[in-house]
Amino acid sequence: MSISRPPTRYQVARSGEYFVAAELYRRGAYAVPFADNMPHIDLMASNIDQSRMVTIQVKTKRSGSWHTTIERGQLREDEPNETRFWIFVELVEIPRYYIVPEWWIQNDIHHAHQDYLNQHGGHRPRNSSSNHHSVSTKRIQQWHDRWDLLGIF
Repeated sequence: MSISRPPTRYQVARSGEYFVAAELYRRGAYAVPFADNMPHIDLMASNIDQSRMVTIQVKTKRSGSWHTTIERGQLREDEPNETRFWIFVELVEIPRYYIVPEWWIQNDIHHAHQDYLNQHGGHRPRNSSSNHHSVSTKRIQQWHDRWDLLGIF
């Protein structure tokens, strides 16, 4: 009898990247995954004639919230022709995808962190040196299945 162990964080992260790449191919685009050697880029994708390329940061979770750092947050203006995206993957029986323009998520992280600090006297109550930031499904719900934003199909 074998003992089943849950997947490691690395396995969860990589499976999300492969699910995104497979979905891109399924929809008619090309995708190239990078194996841990491109900071903040997990995949590059393009349309068939390679006239538009986008870079993708994949965040994957099995439960709870997605994790990033407050350093990823910054004030940004809306970029109508954004070529950098974050795709949040929720690993459930049929994976759910949230395709978020990078300018938007960076603004969201910045504002959410500032709101949190304002509610706690300007610092983190438990560990003021922590840079952890979590993103809930509720915050990105509007981006569910917004594959069209990539502009590569």
